[in-house]
Amino acid sequence: MSDAASALAKLGAHPGLCLGCRHRLLNETRRGTAYLRCGLAASHETMPRYPRLPVRACHGFAAAEDQAPQSLDK
Repeated sequence: MSDAASALAKLGAHPGLCLGCRHRLLNETRRGTAYLRCGLAASHETMPRYPRLPVRACHGFAAAEDQAPQSLDK
């Protein structure tokens, strides 16, 4: 399992749209806690910095072209 897949598994909730978004920033603390941050929130104040998961609708969603589709079995 890759580091990103491992961190996604630690989120505690399915990320919804964030899973395939180019603005997704996946962070993991030294203690092993993982969380998603919206990179678009830095330049758009209407976007939540730490969205409540699962994200079902988002006006800032942009499909990640360079990421392979990922599945999260939760």
